[in-house]
Amino acid sequence: MNPASPLPPPDFARHWARELDCKEASLVRLQGGINNRVFRCGEENRQQWVIKGYAPLEPGARDRMQAEVDFLHYAAQVAPGFTPELIHVDSERRCVVLENLQGVPFVDGLPPSNQAIKNAIHFFRQLNHDFAHAQMMIRVDAAEACLNLNDHLENVCNRINAMQINHLPAEIRGPATELLNNLTHRYSQVSLDLDNQIRCGFVPAILDRGDCCVSPSDFGFHNAIRTNQGIRFFDFEFAGWDDPSKAVVDFLLQPRVPVSKSARELILKYLEKSQPSVANRVHKLMPILRLKWICIVLSVLNPSRLKAMNDIESNLYNNISFFERRLTDASSLLNTF
Repeated sequence: MNPASPLPPPDFARHWARELDCKEASLVRLQGGINNRVFRCGEENRQQWVIKGYAPLEPGARDRMQAEVDFLHYAAQVAPGFTPELIHVDSERRCVVLENLQGVPFVDGLPPSNQAIKNAIHFFRQLNHDFAHAQMMIRVDAAEACLNLNDHLENVCNRINAMQINHLPAEIRGPATELLNNLTHRYSQVSLDLDNQIRCGFVPAILDRGDCCVSPSDFGFHNAIRTNQGIRFFDFEFAGWDDPSKAVVDFLLQPRVPVSKSARELILKYLEKSQPSVANRVHKLMPILRLKWICIVLSVLNPSRLKAMNDIESNLYNNISFFERRLTDASSLLNTF
């Protein structure tokens, strides 16, 4: 079956192409998530912009657009030069116009240099240099911000429970079942161990809100680009207040552009010397968040999640090789325990 024809650009993108005096034909769809649509606008060798649209806000839901707008305003003040410029905010159409970052993306699977790691750490420190200032500008929690360690366990449990295999190609249902059983077994072990750590007082279950940090969330070099002005980070719709140990663990475990083992050890040693309480919590969170990342890789086992991915990418995920690659990646991560 041939993939469906690409859908025409949505109204918000065409509106802002006209506002920016660009031809609608110059709109190019960029890789985005299930909950947003991102387009580059403008002709090559001339000024270009990025137009990012967000899903309609559901009652009681976290506002991803507001989170990103707040974060970009804040980062522009406390960490200038690390994020794209926010040019327009269109609340009516739920979209923003951003500076188009030109440069070289980091390569999937290739660990970034130590200098790149240092730049990321400096960015994070700048974001958390003035707690009072941050409190005035950052109004939302990060996506899936969990101050209670048991909430992390529940999050992973819910992800595992949502996984099924009947919608998969018949050829890979066997390996998928075996992998899911191994994942469930590992979750039980990690859950029991963390529960014992909490009961024995080795780590507090709940973090005080006063110990939270401003987290870019989904923070890593998969959301970064090397430009002539230095490394720039982007995609902050998940940003907000969060547990600093979660921010560190997610940065270390993000699998697409992984942090090298040596860099990971240097970061952990630094934390043990400078912030021992954060380092202790990092070590306790690492196993459960590693399982969460495996669940994210295996999101194709969640039928509703796969449907949403297919709706966005025009059925590009309906092939066995894609599923096999996801299973292989998840197995590799599971074997790192």
